[in-house]
Amino acid sequence: MTAKLRVNQLQFDLPEDIMTSYCQVMQTNTEQVLKLAQRSGTGSDKFKQAYQRFIGVLRQRGDIEQALNEPVDLRALAVALKTNNAMNIKLCEKLFRKIDDIRSRPSSLLLEAVYSYYLKQYDKLGDLRSVEAWLRKSKAARGELDQYTAQILGGEGPKWLAETCHIQQIDFNACVDQVGLNNYISGRFLESAKNIYYLETLRQLDPGEKHEMLIEVQKKEVFESRYAEESLLGHEVLKILISRADARQIPDHWMNVIIAIAGDPRVSIHNERYIRWWSQIPQRLIAKVRGWLSKLDLRLFLEALKDFSTQPGKEELKRMYPSRKQFLEGLLKQELVTGTRLFLTYEAERYIKKHYKTEHLPSYSIVDGGSPKPLVYISLNDAHVVEGTHSCYFWVYERLAESAVVFNYNKRKFTYRELTVGLNERMLREQHEGCYTAIQHNGNWQMKAAIALKELGVNIDASMLLTKADYQRYKFAGHL
Repeated sequence: MTAKLRVNQLQFDLPEDIMTSYCQVMQTNTEQVLKLAQRSGTGSDKFKQAYQRFIGVLRQRGDIEQALNEPVDLRALAVALKTNNAMNIKLCEKLFRKIDDIRSRPSSLLLEAVYSYYLKQYDKLGDLRSVEAWLRKSKAARGELDQYTAQILGGEGPKWLAETCHIQQIDFNACVDQVGLNNYISGRFLESAKNIYYLETLRQLDPGEKHEMLIEVQKKEVFESRYAEESLLGHEVLKILISRADARQIPDHWMNVIIAIAGDPRVSIHNERYIRWWSQIPQRLIAKVRGWLSKLDLRLFLEALKDFSTQPGKEELKRMYPSRKQFLEGLLKQELVTGTRLFLTYEAERYIKKHYKTEHLPSYSIVDGGSPKPLVYISLNDAHVVEGTHSCYFWVYERLAESAVVFNYNKRKFTYRELTVGLNERMLREQHEGCYTAIQHNGNWQMKAAIALKELGVNIDASMLLTKADYQRYKFAGHL
């Protein structure tokens, strides 16, 4: 059932001129706005023509300095800096000289436009120093260069802002408001400052501690942001994490950050990524990373070996896996390994990439060609080893020439023969000394390998490399 309500109809009358006073106020205000626009120079026909000329030069990628001839052209530049056309404007010393020739004391409109664009683009500017210098001079000429603005434009503004937050122990956003930048929160300047502000969080982490900031700093736009005049935020992140981590081991989530930012330092010093990142990191810290990566190389090699051993028809490989694992891990535990290089087959690479993100993997090379097998090169204090999966021999060298293929970081693909028989043949030709021994993986191969390393002067503790039975035979043979 629907209920109906009886409502008496309301009647009322509006005077015809009730909106007249309101319309008069609106008309007056509109006229005042138009007069202001005329006085500011952006509403006149002269400005509109100047602006269209300037935009035309921008779109044709012409010489914008030649398009600036009088003050109205500077107003066109100021307005253009607030639009998408700004991407075609190169702020540089040449442009600022032309601006100064027209007006030695820039208008507040132009000064604000350049300042706003500077804070928005910051480390994306091609000539940052010239922009900062002009802004300092121009703000001083207009009496706007207070102590905060001077620091902002002082060359390391984001770093100064981040450090001010920590010194004064105030929240980042509160500090931004304090220095007068709350209207520019979305720009690259404050983004860079925020990233640097986060570094203090990393400095306070316990070694190996998990924190969401470790995920944040792996973003390219974060670690590639500017930190100081000659360095990026990523350089500082690398120094903090590497310095704070234990030299003997580093947890995966810390190692992932290092590799995601800078990659593997065990590449050619002419490598573009090495030049950008590792060339600015102290050698003592790089040495720590190389040690950690040697452990990672051997772990990945053993994981690939284990995967092969679990495949149907690989019972012999499965039988040999525990002894190879014990021997290699024993070398690591004794801190005898001074360097490694990993060589994977495409099959092993596919397996590894199923379990690790590509950006977290160390540098490795590919074994290609007929019957390829994964291999790992191991550098010890007084010996060199090439070990492989399947039926590969355990190759032991006393010396390797600099021309040895395992040292060629300009090459990524190798044949299996190049790294095994071919390496031995090349050393015989070039240094008249091939491998010390090549041990087949059968019988008591671990004991033979331990004896060979001992004879070459490697200070091994064989009990950490051998099974109990093999160690007893090793002792009775007088090799202690």
